[in-house]
Amino acid sequence: MAQHRDPESATRQHSVPSPRRKKLLPSWYQELLSDLSFRSIYDPFAGQAQVARYFKRQGKRVIAGDLLEGHYCFGRALIANNDRVVAPDRLATWQTVIRDHQVATRYAAWAHHHFTPEETIWLGIWNAHLTAPDVHATERALGATAVAHTMQYWRSIASVPQARKSLSPLEVFAHSLETLNAGVFNNGVPNQAVWGDAYQQASRVEADLLFCYPPTHLGFHNCSESLSLFEGWVKGEPQLKLPGEDENIPGPPTLGMPLSTPKAYAEALRRFLARCTHFPIWAIAFHDRYLLNEQAFADLIGEFKTVIRRASVTIPDHLNESAHKEILIIAR
Repeated sequence: MAQHRDPESATRQHSVPSPRRKKLLPSWYQELLSDLSFRSIYDPFAGQAQVARYFKRQGKRVIAGDLLEGHYCFGRALIANNDRVVAPDRLATWQTVIRDHQVATRYAAWAHHHFTPEETIWLGIWNAHLTAPDVHATERALGATAVAHTMQYWRSIASVPQARKSLSPLEVFAHSLETLNAGVFNNGVPNQAVWGDAYQQASRVEADLLFCYPPTHLGFHNCSESLSLFEGWVKGEPQLKLPGEDENIPGPPTLGMPLSTPKAYAEALRRFLARCTHFPIWAIAFHDRYLLNEQAFADLIGEFKTVIRRASVTIPDHLNESAHKEILIIAR
């Protein structure tokens, strides 16, 4: 195994550019993994489950994990779910107005800022319907994921000057849910979605391959505002503060929390990977705007397993961002 190097000295000599969100490239990962044998994959920071969905379609047994409840909804609806869809009568129930002041005003703080007043009322109604005790957990996850898509649609239209929303809230939600229903499929193996701290979950999961695209040093601060709002919607707390957003979290450095130095980030990643040595193959993805550079990642991974492949691809300029490099390190 490679000797430990100080990650402080392994970072770039110039200032680190602003981190960006993950650029997921599932088919590229699959190409680089194609000569390796694995039947199951664990993605501990699955987010909206794009990579997990890709490998589920490849017939792999997939375990999608995340700390955020909103992201867990994606995993429960699209990965662990092999056959359940939301029936038309259930959708009709969820489209029924609830004339209750507390329901209608639950997300009123978002009105005129993130959404229109009518949209915030429907967010309250959908939250009330989906948390009813007779709703199956998988149906609840499908409904919540449809709300996430609806919120993203609203915000995407609002961001375009003079753009108008041609669909009513009910139409957008119904279309989102129908699209999700159509995307439910059975790949013939039992898949899972797990919700909780990846440091605790990893040792309990069995899989042939660990796919890990870890959070950057900004942690939850690096997620989009839409996803932050969705987490607040899922929890019914419009003023929700994500962990680490408003205070220092006690304890050792942890992925997902704000980390100010390369040394702290390396220790957080090292602590997590130490819990993952039972996975025979690792595929660690990241980009060139992390606090650690590619060699620092490779050296740290080499403390636990033998690096067998390193690959990178340059992503062209997009939306005023400078070109950057996506990197994958495979070890076993």
